[in-house]
Amino acid sequence: MNIESVSATTSFLQRLRAETRPHHDAIETALELTSDAITHATYHQTLVRFHGFYRPLEVGMQSVGGWADSGLDFGGRRKTQLLEADLRALGVQHIAELPLCTDLPPHTTVATVFGCLYVLEGATLGGQIISRALQKSLGITPQAGGQFFYGYGERTGKMWQVFRAELTGFAVTPFDQDEIVSAAKDTFTKLHRWIETGGRQQ
Repeated sequence: MNIESVSATTSFLQRLRAETRPHHDAIETALELTSDAITHATYHQTLVRFHGFYRPLEVGMQSVGGWADSGLDFGGRRKTQLLEADLRALGVQHIAELPLCTDLPPHTTVATVFGCLYVLEGATLGGQIISRALQKSLGITPQAGGQFFYGYGERTGKMWQVFRAELTGFAVTPFDQDEIVSAAKDTFTKLHRWIETGGRQQ
């Protein structure tokens, strides 16, 4: 990769991070999962809401296809199964009856899916901090109801770096870059709205 390519890649990632920062901060504040005052009930409800957003979104993103061309292992990054395993560990028996979000961000093109995944993969990266906090405050471990926030475990940092490379390798045109940024912002906004409404559609 030449100097110009490195500069363009860095510039796009900086733009993406800067334009989504307010949305990221807002949802992080709303969750408060690292607080020592968090309860098991709050944690349970948080998993239910994440499941309601991730499940339909991941199904939709999977149907877009074209992942072999982008180099992205989409199947290996899905989190719905982790959420469902955690919910079962917490005693939820009728997962198929849980509320699902219908106000989803755009995810009909590879570019928009990359925008959505920027948020979801970033959440997995941040989940490492949450995972440690949950073990301390609630005794929630990856083996007992904490798989989702544990994510890729020790591989999380590497998986994030691989995703960044795949993202920037795809986002070479201004049009794709604009679509990715827009979809990422919309993903933050709609996930935040879904979490705050408690699964009640507006």
